[in-house]
Amino acid sequence: MEAAFRRVPRHLFVPERPAGEVYGAPEGVFTKRNARGRPVSSVSAPWLHARMLEAAQVAGGMSVLEVGSGGCNAALLAELVGGQGAVTTVDIDPDITARARGLLDEAGYGQVRVREADGALPLPEAPARGFDRIMVTVGAADLSPAWLDQLAPEGRLVVPLRFRGLSRTIAFAREQDHLRSDTLIVSGFVAMQGGSAHAPRVVRLAGHEVRLVVDEEQPADAGALTAAFAGPRQEQWTGVELGGSEGLLPRLEVWLAGAVAPYGRLRATQTAAERGLVGWVLDKGMPAVWDENSLAYLTLRRVPQAAQERYELGVIAHGPDRESLAACLADAVRRFDREARGVGEPVMRAFRRDGQDSARPGDVTVDKPSVRLVIT
Repeated sequence: MEAAFRRVPRHLFVPERPAGEVYGAPEGVFTKRNARGRPVSSVSAPWLHARMLEAAQVAGGMSVLEVGSGGCNAALLAELVGGQGAVTTVDIDPDITARARGLLDEAGYGQVRVREADGALPLPEAPARGFDRIMVTVGAADLSPAWLDQLAPEGRLVVPLRFRGLSRTIAFAREQDHLRSDTLIVSGFVAMQGGSAHAPRVVRLAGHEVRLVVDEEQPADAGALTAAFAGPRQEQWTGVELGGSEGLLPRLEVWLAGAVAPYGRLRATQTAAERGLVGWVLDKGMPAVWDENSLAYLTLRRVPQAAQERYELGVIAHGPDRESLAACLADAVRRFDREARGVGEPVMRAFRRDGQDSARPGDVTVDKPSVRLVIT
């Protein structure tokens, strides 16, 4: 891995930016924006390239499909598979594929195949036994049936997947009749384009300052929830504490997606917090639950007089059912603390929707168009 990073001239894939900025970027560098100014292509930060490639477990001689073409990741893959392997990168945008082709050639990676195609559709030139590795480098809202069909029996799929308002890059391997995750990486990517693209619904609870992000077409009455948010609030503190550098919250967020429903994300501006509209909500939002006329979300407060930086998790709820909804979310947090806090990352299993029902009684599932996700 280190040798591949040393050999690939990363700066050649972002010629518009100074080399030092490209090599030291803590986040992705955008390389194209659409007519509305939104990014549609980027080169990921070096640390994220490394984490994803480690999760993919790419080896010499493998056949790899990359969905989303920036050029740099394809070059790294070419180094890892070597002369006996093959790398194909696809993108739906002809500008992006033309750019990738030119930059790969300039950097000495003419052997990488670049194709203009919808990456969620089957690739006609896929190997008969499937790709050994499929790496998706754009944010996906579903696991495409084409990826499942064209993944080799012992293959691995690495994909930035959006679910329940969260974004995680997930490494899947086959397990019997489904895929099972073994790596989850907190990350963000530009959204996939094409027929499989699906943006989440946003319920504006207080204009642009407070928003509820709703995925997977979960029911949410915007009028009733907005009215609830404007009313009194109920606070309930859980007694569950976390350290400032513990990394517990990202695991809790994913675990809750498999424990409560409906479930999404409450986002708020700094101005909303300063005006007292919300409790302490992190920049990327906090987990939220709701029913027909009420909603609740997680918040934090600093633990006073703690020897080290410590925070307590709490719940703020609004609406007629605020007391019961706050208790429900607080109980789920306490259950995580008792049962899952010390057992590592949550596990996500992906079952085809066209197969047998994979859910057990009591399971909370995340239903995508093509797969059903079960999180434990």
